[in-house]
Order: sequence, then structure tokens, then C-alpha cells
Amino acid sequence: MNSLPDLGRALARLRKERGLTQKELAAACGMGQSTLARFETGGVAEFGSRKLLRLLEVLGHEMSYVPVNRSFTLDDALAERQREFAGDIDAHR
Repeated sequence: MNSLPDLGRALARLRKERGLTQKELAAACGMGQSTLARFETGGVAEFGSRKLLRLLEVLGHEMSYVPVNRSFTLDDALAERQREFAGDIDAHR
């Protein structure tokens, strides 16, 4: 997911998988059905983190952070190779 509309569509899928209507989910989260509808259809420019976390909680999910723009450098490759080499040496002791 790279955008707020993508997140809204994914949340709509989760809601439907749980057999909930927008009205039911919105009520369980303390928000209006129209707010949830706009979020699910990409009709919002921003959406509060508290609202999103509450929606996910009610749906039985949580959010985790995964960096997407981290580049893998030559230094990273060398460090990984050193760890593998050290593991090979330890295995032969």
C-alpha cells in the first residue's frame, strides 16, 4: 500500500471479510458512516491515525512500520557477508 486510497480499499476488504457494514463498523469505532465511506473510497485527503488504529483494532488487526525507501548499500552487503562468514566459522568449531 502506497497511498491513503489504497489503505481505504484494503480496510474495506477487511470489513467485508468480517461481514460488517460500514454503519456497523463506524458505530463500533465511534465515527460516522459517511466518514468511513469517504475513507474506503479514497474521498479523503487525510485520515487521523487514532481513527485508523481504532478501525484496525475493531477488525482484529494492527499496524506495523516497515521502511520502504531503505536502500541496500555495499556496506550492508559486506556486513551481511561478514556475519555469514562468522557463522560458518562458529559452525565448524
